[in-house]
Amino acid sequence: MSKLRSVLVGTALAGALAAGIAAAPAQAATASTAGTASVAQAQYTKHWFSGSSSFGRGESRGDRSEYRGYWYYSNGRYYFDIEARDHDRDRQNTYVDFSWHDNNGWHNRRFFTGGRSEWKFSYSRNSGFDGFRTRIGEGNSRDFDWGNYYRHSF
Repeated sequence: MSKLRSVLVGTALAGALAAGIAAAPAQAATASTAGTASVAQAQYTKHWFSGSSSFGRGESRGDRSEYRGYWYYSNGRYYFDIEARDHDRDRQNTYVDFSWHDNNGWHNRRFFTGGRSEWKFSYSRNSGFDGFRTRIGEGNSRDFDWGNYYRHSF
């Protein structure tokens, strides 16, 4: 009986040891992945900005269009993500003007949507990119009920 008990204890000990050895690489991989993910996430910080359109005659503040976006800097580029929403569904477009400054002066991009849209783009710091401004408007004529500019310089 003593030999049988020793064999069973030895088998259980060997099994536990094997399970521990098998689990060690998995735990190390999990720790390594978590460490890599936190390093990748820590490489940049999101900087948020937002704004809303003005409102025309007969509209309430709740009928404004709005945008929200963020930018971050990584590997020599500035990355932007902007989302715009038109709340009143009045068949007027919502416009987001994105102006940026670089070595060649000011430039403008206009995005538009009839409801909700998102735009992602980037600029290289090598071109002298050193600032931007955004604003949002809503309308279907030359009077777009423009909101105030959001400005940022680097």
